[in-house]
Amino acid sequence: MKKVLLASSVLALSAGFASAEITFSGTAVMGVGDNGDSLDNSARSVMETYLTATASGETDTGLSFGLESTFATYTTDDEEFTDDGTSVFISGAWGKLSMGDVTEADEMPGSFSDIGGLSGLGVDDVAETYTGDEAAGEFDRESHDVNYTYSGGALTAAISAQIGAQGDLDGEGDGYALGLKYSFGDAYVGIGYNDDGVDAYTDVAGSATTLYAGGTFGAFGVKAMYTDFSADTGSILPDGEAFGLHVSYTVEALTLMAQYAQSDAENPVSFENYEAFGVGAAYDLGGGASVVGGVAQITDWDRDDETVWEAGFSFSF
Repeated sequence: MKKVLLASSVLALSAGFASAEITFSGTAVMGVGDNGDSLDNSARSVMETYLTATASGETDTGLSFGLESTFATYTTDDEEFTDDGTSVFISGAWGKLSMGDVTEADEMPGSFSDIGGLSGLGVDDVAETYTGDEAAGEFDRESHDVNYTYSGGALTAAISAQIGAQGDLDGEGDGYALGLKYSFGDAYVGIGYNDDGVDAYTDVAGSATTLYAGGTFGAFGVKAMYTDFSADTGSILPDGEAFGLHVSYTVEALTLMAQYAQSDAENPVSFENYEAFGVGAAYDLGGGASVVGGVAQITDWDRDDETVWEAGFSFSF
């Protein structure tokens, strides 16, 4: 009955708009784990759902336009719906312009996926300390609301920016980022650059340049990234570097993965540099369901050489 109602709603929404299309997709995870956040370091249940609505259309001149909005529920948030990202776009032969919750351009060439498969263990965050909206500590150094991307053959270029957000209490000031990616076969190389603006509350200003490389070679996959961060004068973040390596091996339905990351950022208690290593596995059950899990050793802003883990199921619809 629910499926019938949903289909009827979609038809009603699209009535009178012959060129418009509205679709729904979703993902969900369920399991148990310990990410080091609980006071007693005990295992906890993990449940997250993501429902994504996508609407698209086309103008008389051939321009595409649309929106994408994802709503999420989390076990730790009393299972309340949360806007997990909404963006609107228009695109043509000249490229794609998006506004809203957009990708930072410097992460476009090759951002990492995390170990674990449920809520994530955070190994990738150590590698991405200075890229995108990550930053050493608990500050969001920049979070962009405009993105322009152009793809031509093997080359993809992007620029993103945050406009009019100086003085944000989360440390998000005006800033911009650039990304360039070149693909050849199943491999790629890329470079990203970001520069954030002055923030009146938490000055973590600076610029970061990141090199990316990776690809799929038969059953093996590899991703690598290296970032050099240069702090502006007066920034509470010092200069620093970060590095990450992700490797995977797939045989039939089983994928094994390992990830290592390190950063010059420091834990505020032990003053140890960020460092993380994790291994994980995913077994495809078919039909969009997988058994997933991972374990990692992490030192970052919140955790000092802690062992974290999670295991359960992942679904896509």
